[in-house]
Amino acid sequence: MKLKDIVDSLVPRFLKNLHNKSIESDRFRESMNPTEGWEYPYSEFSNPNRWEWRRISNEFFSSDNLSPEDHRSILKRAYHAWCTNPLAGQIVNLTTWFVMGKGLGFTAADSRVQKILSEFWNHPANDMASLQHWMSNELQIYGEIFIRFFVNPIDGSIQIALIDPLEIIDIATDQEDVRKPVAYLREFRKPETPEEKIKTFVKSENYYEATLNDGMAREVIDAGEILHVKVNNVSNAIRGISELYRILPWLDAYDRWLKDRMAINRARGTFAFLRKVPAHPEKASGPFNTDSSGKYITPKPGSILVVHESEEWEVLSPQVGSDDAKEDGRAIKLMIAAGSGIFEHYFGDPSTGNLATTRSMELPMTKKFEDRQRLFENVFKTIFAKVIDSAISKRTISGKADRNVEVNFPPIVPDDVEQLTRVLIDQVNSGIISRDSARRMIPWIGNPDKEVEAIKSEP
Repeated sequence: MKLKDIVDSLVPRFLKNLHNKSIESDRFRESMNPTEGWEYPYSEFSNPNRWEWRRISNEFFSSDNLSPEDHRSILKRAYHAWCTNPLAGQIVNLTTWFVMGKGLGFTAADSRVQKILSEFWNHPANDMASLQHWMSNELQIYGEIFIRFFVNPIDGSIQIALIDPLEIIDIATDQEDVRKPVAYLREFRKPETPEEKIKTFVKSENYYEATLNDGMAREVIDAGEILHVKVNNVSNAIRGISELYRILPWLDAYDRWLKDRMAINRARGTFAFLRKVPAHPEKASGPFNTDSSGKYITPKPGSILVVHESEEWEVLSPQVGSDDAKEDGRAIKLMIAAGSGIFEHYFGDPSTGNLATTRSMELPMTKKFEDRQRLFENVFKTIFAKVIDSAISKRTISGKADRNVEVNFPPIVPDDVEQLTRVLIDQVNSGIISRDSARRMIPWIGNPDKEVEAIKSEP
């Protein structure tokens, strides 16, 4: 036996590991040159070899992700701002109005697929006419939406519902890739049955306190049952971030600024009388009455004062010196506009530009809305794919059916009527788009399907 083996057998293993860690730490420090810009201190949890491959996933509590408490706080603050702050509500509403408009449409290449998707879309439980707008609102408020799929085991039909992001406590992801969710951990308040709720309402004197007795429930949802859509995140982030998050401080600042302006204007509207009388007050004339407590009674607005020529009356008002504060408020509003991507004149101030400058400045905002339309196009194509797969698995339609589906959004900025009509006719005649797609792009047509039926019924 070699001497090294004898020493290794005598030295306890934990001392040997401690010695090896000390050596690795020393080598690591020696290898780092301050000129390379190394900013993070070495710890026992760091990788001592920075040239090795690293995992592409991070732990949830790493610096790249917010803690659950911080994330929940952001969600609550963003929702409160949307409910109470007019600018936050306008930002969310404008994006939904431009992106969704009167609602999107879809056209399947196969008539059998079109029938299945139409049944899914028009199902009362799905309420897609409203759900698509709720999706847009919640994606902006919460920065993410969780779409859950419920499959009928008999005919394979699908119903969907949105889960409150506040109920998603954590997301279990693949160990090697944070972009692949494995399960969603949901914690929610288990509501009473309708019968129990009615019974509680009838018998309870304080109904609102009684409803707080509902128990909390936990649920582990398989990743295949949920479509998680998130925005304002990076590749290694698990959750999305609210679009209102970056402007919340400026929304609060603008709100405080307006309240301060109201207080100042209220102070500017107050005044007092300064009355100078001669050395002998008995020579003074005019209103000089006192009430029962001995306080002087000031003249009412609109009064006519008849005073002695030796008296002087003067109105005193506070000099707050805030006449030039308009630009301060505009500077705060510009920060809100920059953070939201919505231009200033959409916040109720049309004097900030004329029609020509407005159209030229709206290009970035139009691109933002187009990008959001592309995102929802992929979302709805994913939803339609699940509906088609479920129908094929139950043999409602053949597996050989054409699965291609075209999702159409209304135009963001309606062009001139004549120009838009001419372009659509040329595109239909050249085979670029279908007649149905062209109808859905015309903003003044309410329901393209009813329009087709009306055309067929005409003599």
